Amino acid sequence: MLANRRRTLLLTMAMLWVGSTMAVAQERPEKAKENSNGLIKEYREKLKFSCSTYWVGWGPELAFDENPLKSWFTARGDAAAFGKQPWIAVEFPHPVKVRRVTILPNREPPWQKGFTILVGRVEMLNDEGKVLYHWDDEVGGARPNMEAVPRKPVEGVKMVRFTSIQDEGNENSYEDVAIGEMQVE
Repeated sequence: MLANRRRTLLLTMAMLWVGSTMAVAQERPEKAKENSNGLIKEYREKLKFSCSTYWVGWGPELAFDENPLKSWFTARGDAAAFGKQPWIAVEFPHPVKVRRVTILPNREPPWQKGFTILVGRVEMLNDEGKVLYHWDDEVGGARPNMEAVPRKPVEGVKMVRFTSIQDEGNENSYEDVAIGEMQVE
């Protein structure tokens, strides 16, 4: 009799656990759609790209070419691992409204490992250089991309800048780091 009660209790607990995990799974939002990169596409011919440094042949424009297999690489020694703050930026021809910035880590073969920016900062600046919004987060690792999504769109953005805070610059013989794409919508 006691064995039957224990078995019934265990079955009930198992059913409650399965039911609760199903409810949690159903409450999760759908996977966010990919960044449309709309502002980069719309203003492509009028954008200005800049960066702290770059390796010859891997300039900042490669982080905005819509090809994540081609990357912007910093020059030798320009890495957070060496106490520097390498950055890359895009400037719009006039202030725009930004809804989201997505940073895709370096995926350029054969340099996918040892060149990664692990933690970075996205900043949205106005035409006077004042920071309107910033977001620090991981890049790569368990999550493939960094998503900076303000609660409401940020208006008056003239420049979007990404800065490496922690990276693998000391894990490769070139002493540099890279990102694959910076998407802005």
